[in-house]
Amino acid sequence: MTEIPVPEQKSHNQTDSDSEDTWPKQITDQIVSRVDDVRDKTTGPAIKISRTVVYGLTAIFLVLLSIPFFIIGTSRGLIEIFDAWIVSDRSSAVWIVYLITGVLWLLIGYFFWRKRPKRAAQPKKKRSK
Repeated sequence: MTEIPVPEQKSHNQTDSDSEDTWPKQITDQIVSRVDDVRDKTTGPAIKISRTVVYGLTAIFLVLLSIPFFIIGTSRGLIEIFDAWIVSDRSSAVWIVYLITGVLWLLIGYFFWRKRPKRAAQPKKKRSK
């Protein structure tokens, strides 16, 4: 038959030495915990703000970089569509697309011109001394 092991009972001297070994660990854990809390409260928001700024600037850069490529690609695609299906001459297709693009930019400019503040285009009056 197998015997069931009986846990050893600690003597009084052994219990004192265990408590002496655990209190420095407990104090160290509390200090580390407090330092981590302070670090999270101070550097946490700074890290979030810096990440937001970096990712935001990267997104703005990529969007601004993609706008010219989108405009050029759209123009090239329209030229190919007009050349293949609408007109038979490539130079006519190019000029038609340029006309459409020019009118579109003219309308966008006119829209923003209408949205400007009143009297924004007039020079300010100089004060005489």
